[in-house]
Amino acid sequence: MTQPSRSSVRWTPSRVRRLLIYGAMFAALLGILGGCGDSSTTSGAYGGPQNHLHDLLALRGVPNTILLATHIGLYRSADSGKTWREVAGGAGQAMDGLMLYKLAQSPVDPQRVYLLAEPRPDNPKAARATSGIYTSADAGATWRLAAPVSAFDSRAIFSIGAGSGSPGQVYAIIPSLGSSGVYASNDAGATWQALPPVPVTLPSGVTGDAAHPGRLYLWSVSTGLFVSNDNGQTWAGAPGVSHGVFSVSLAGNNVYVSGDDGLYLSHDGGASFALANTQQSFTAVVACAATPNAAYAITGTTVYATTDGGATWKATTATSQHPGVITADPVRPSVAYAGFSYPVGVALTVNNGAVWRTVLP
Repeated sequence: MTQPSRSSVRWTPSRVRRLLIYGAMFAALLGILGGCGDSSTTSGAYGGPQNHLHDLLALRGVPNTILLATHIGLYRSADSGKTWREVAGGAGQAMDGLMLYKLAQSPVDPQRVYLLAEPRPDNPKAARATSGIYTSADAGATWRLAAPVSAFDSRAIFSIGAGSGSPGQVYAIIPSLGSSGVYASNDAGATWQALPPVPVTLPSGVTGDAAHPGRLYLWSVSTGLFVSNDNGQTWAGAPGVSHGVFSVSLAGNNVYVSGDDGLYLSHDGGASFALANTQQSFTAVVACAATPNAAYAITGTTVYATTDGGATWKATTATSQHPGVITADPVRPSVAYAGFSYPVGVALTVNNGAVWRTVLP
């Protein structure tokens, strides 16, 4: 790729946007790596005041159920956030003493969920369970180890994603292996195979497409977005998408992609993309599965909402803290959950962000 000349490197709005998003992602990574301090002294509800949020997911096909992955514990609500229960990460539970930081739900089997669990860098001695990829067959109520990190050619797994080729299809990204670092399993993580080299050296995320079995999206914060229609055996660049990509969300034939240049949209199942919004710097975007034209996105301080497939976006009412994670209810387009850190918290809107109310703690 041709490098820009010295005279072309200027503080343009696009360049400032990129730096802001990289800064937000770097801050999130610091949280994942345990920059909050020594969790061995942490106690109290929801991990105590030193706990922080890693991931938040409203489950498709499992009404009113939300999973909250934190540095200290996995919490589950089956009543739209009214009550929460710690289901993993606690004493005597699966993933005991590990940090829990990436959730993925199967597009094929709604009950099948995966979770990435690693030792806490700030307190590795807290780990009393094996690090690796865990899976649930009952929508996150109970968990078992699917694959220890020793199953891979590296001791560091960066991310996971569920595929749409079969009920047990799941992918793992091993950053130290570069373009050879994407692995696939078709039996819910029992056995794994490395995919043929992917077209990026720094893969960041991977997800299957519920509307198109066998279709897979792979993205990189440095390179862009790629699509496979054969479960990752071959890849093509997503037409119309350039530069780094941070977040991808799929709903029906709508594909929302936030990246360096702004927000890209596809309304034809990924056949083509257009740059639709360059005004906001979205670090993440998520769509309502049942109503593809309804979606939510976050910047470093604000939640935005769209009801017209991303053509226009409106800032919602301010939340009590800066949002770090956003998830949309899969059935009710007016409902979304925003997750906060320091302390861990979740806010709910039932009217497209006109009002937010705290549902955790």
